[in-house]
Formats: sequence, structure tokens, C-alpha cells
Amino acid sequence: MSGESALEDPSIEIRRATVGDLPAVQAFITDTYKQSAPFKNGSRWVWQFVDNPFRPAGDAGPTVWIAVNHDRVVGQIAVQDGAVFLHGTRVEASWIVDVMIHPDFRGLGLGHRLHASVMQDRNVLITLTMAPATRRIAERADCLTLGPTRQYVYMHRLSRQTVQRYLLYKEETRPDIARLLRLFRKSVIGPVAVAAMARLATRILCLRGGNIAARQFDFDEVAHFPDELDQLWANTREAFPAIFERSAKFLNWRFCDCPDLHYRRFLMRASGQLRGYVIIRCAPSVELPAGIIVDVFTRPDDKDAIKALLTHARDMMTAEVEYLEAAASTPAFEQALQQLGFIGARSMHPTIVCGKASLKAEFATSLDEWHFTKADHDWDQIHPA
Repeated sequence: MSGESALEDPSIEIRRATVGDLPAVQAFITDTYKQSAPFKNGSRWVWQFVDNPFRPAGDAGPTVWIAVNHDRVVGQIAVQDGAVFLHGTRVEASWIVDVMIHPDFRGLGLGHRLHASVMQDRNVLITLTMAPATRRIAERADCLTLGPTRQYVYMHRLSRQTVQRYLLYKEETRPDIARLLRLFRKSVIGPVAVAAMARLATRILCLRGGNIAARQFDFDEVAHFPDELDQLWANTREAFPAIFERSAKFLNWRFCDCPDLHYRRFLMRASGQLRGYVIIRCAPSVELPAGIIVDVFTRPDDKDAIKALLTHARDMMTAEVEYLEAAASTPAFEQALQQLGFIGARSMHPTIVCGKASLKAEFATSLDEWHFTKADHDWDQIHPA
């Protein structure tokens, strides 16, 4: 079937999913996501796309758009609704997530058709991490490209076995260079040398950066975020030109109600005053042995607080994992990570597609001023390796 005839084929329907479509969507996920499919199960689907408290007023039904061929789901784009504060003004904005087309139906333009259908209901679509095909969809929709968000790693106990496991995973996802990766993985010295060099580099950077005396700060681990946090959010958000909501409502939905993922949440105070929070998790065995600094929040000009939060997160996990991951786009947070021995690993370039010209022009004035961490998008999800 040619691409042109497929696009005209009335048997391929683009529409918004219903709750009744969940079994067909789950069958599609099992067929296309392979080893990741168990971690995109029905309970997560309902939590993320049905019970999300940030959907627009009056909106009903799952925030998932599907391509259907003879009652079979062959493609989807899902949306995680949220709210961004742009220079202090609240704007409804949605994350594009779980973009997938069945291999038998790729190259037919279904991703572009799905995206156009989403745009009829959602005025602002943002993507942080994405596959090349998803970026092409955004670019065709005349997206804005934001400044870089960098992922950082702290490889204090990285082992040869973990390097080999990572290389094996990359062999499966990068068939174009699989042979070279396989040769390196099976070599005697390669993975050993990589692990040793990573550990040494981390030690050197730690010595150079030093530590902040954390005595001035007190940390409390909490099961849920208290209403008290909303005052910190209200007093702090305008210090960020562009930032997604970090209210207690959002944090409790995102990090307390989320199925399958187990987070630890810490509030930080100085002289009884709430100065920030940090959220962490240790990866389960299906992932690489990493500790993840999911979110750190405090004023960007409070350098002592930033470093204290990151130091606490690091110290809570280093004995349990081989390496740590974090992400940042704001200079003060990036600088603190570097001072603590974190090494930049890769950069993401988020995109915004906006259907309203005046709002798009406002977004264009702040392309390099967004605050992102692993709490944004659906970046922090289980990634089997």
C-alpha cells in the first residue's frame, strides 16, 4: 500500500480515544513497546491520561489520540496536561508523550495526522525528550526550539558489568553501530577502562568542587507535600521566567499518586523556614543501577540552598547505586551539579508548538530561560535496560 493511498484509506481513522479503547491501546502498547510495555500498563494510563487534575476545564475522556485500522490501534499520541508560568502568568500547556506508530504503518504520515488532531484540542504542545521522528513532527508544525536541557551523571561506583549491560542495550537500539558496540563490549579492557576512568573523573571533580556545610539546613522526609509548600511556590515561581507548575497539588499527583514508581520526598528548612524540596528515587533492578535526582526546587539565586539540596540527594543514594542522574537547564542548578562532581552526558533541545500567534510570540522571547528537571515531561519513567 503506497503512502498516498494509505492516507486516503477511510479504514484508517484518527480520533480521540475513549476509556473503552483501553484494551485495544494496551494490545498496541504490548506489540510496539516490547520490554517497556509492562511499565505503560493500564493503571499508569488511567493515572496519566484520565485522572490528571490539570486537564482543561470541561475536558472529558482520556487525553490520548489514536489511529485505528479495522478496530486495531496502529498509532497514538498521548498528552500529559499541565500548566506553565510564563513571566508569572499561568498558561495551560500539554506535554506530548508516548508517540508511537506500529512498524507496519510507519512512513504513511500518521504521526503528522495525529499531531494535527491533538492541536485541534490543545493550543500549546511541549516536548522535552523525543525521538528524531517526533522532532520532525514538531518541526513540520512550525515549532519553537528552546535552549538546551542537559543530563548529568555522577559515576562514583560505576562497574564493568554496568558498562557492558549499557552497551548491550545500545546494541539493540542502535543497529547502525551494533557491531562496533558488540566488539567493544566483549573486549577485555574496554568496559573496565571506561568504568575506571568514570570513577576517577568523578573523584577529581568532587575534590575540585568541595561541599557546602549543610548544618544550617534541616531535612524532613514526607509522605505527601503539605499545603505549606504552596507559599514557597507562590513566592518563588516569578524568579523563573518560564517554569511548569510545582504546587502541592501537582507534586502530590505526580510523585505520590503515580503507580509503579517509588519516590522519596524531602523538605528543606533553615531556622524553621521552608527553603526548598528534593525528590529522588533508586532505580529498580529492571533498570541500570542508578539513583535519580528527579526534582530540586528552590530560588535560583539561593546557591547555598541549591547545593545543599543536591548534596542531600547525592548522600541519600550513593551507597545504594553505582551512579546518579540529574538534569537541569537553569545555569545556577547546572553550576551546582558540576561543582558536586556531576559530568554533562547529553543535551536535549525541547520544542513548543503553539497555535496562537500572540502567545507563540511571547514564548519566543524566552527560549533560553526555561527551567526543566527530570520532573518535567514524563522523563522520569522506568527505562528497562
